[in-house]
Amino acid sequence: MRKHMKKILIALLALIVLCAGVWRLRPHSLADIISVDESAIISLTCTANISGVSKDGTPFIDNYELQALTGGSKDFIAIIDILNQSGYQQSFQNLFPWAITSVSSNGSSMNANIFLAWGSTEKETCFLTVYDDGKVVVSLGENNGFLVYHATDRSMLDQLVNYVQEHGTKTDK
Repeated sequence: MRKHMKKILIALLALIVLCAGVWRLRPHSLADIISVDESAIISLTCTANISGVSKDGTPFIDNYELQALTGGSKDFIAIIDILNQSGYQQSFQNLFPWAITSVSSNGSSMNANIFLAWGSTEKETCFLTVYDDGKVVVSLGENNGFLVYHATDRSMLDQLVNYVQEHGTKTDK
């Protein structure tokens, strides 16, 4: 009887570990993580931030932005296409029973911030931050806290930053 119970417990533990692994590694689409189909998005703003130390030893922070893009514009479609190229894997942090109120990325020298809107109220908005370690932080509308994902395409941030640098304007923030 005791051996049988031990086997059941080991099998149950293995099943829990397997389910957690599948949950963590299964990629989600952009529509899945923002809880709305991307065709419903009516506007977006994208900023790219690059920081570091120049060759002469001077620290710098460069900021670029694409403002108030609407659904039919070439830049809007390009940003959505870049975001759709990647899958997004859940972080175990999303299982915490409390709200995640701060997220950091160690040694991050580059990030992109994307504000999406599909309506006129705060509930119909989303804010994404993509870090250079592949972490994607999502804040949905009026929710208190963040959801954390990991991009399956680590080149997504480079593509976003390059696009915003090329097609956006440099700001003095």
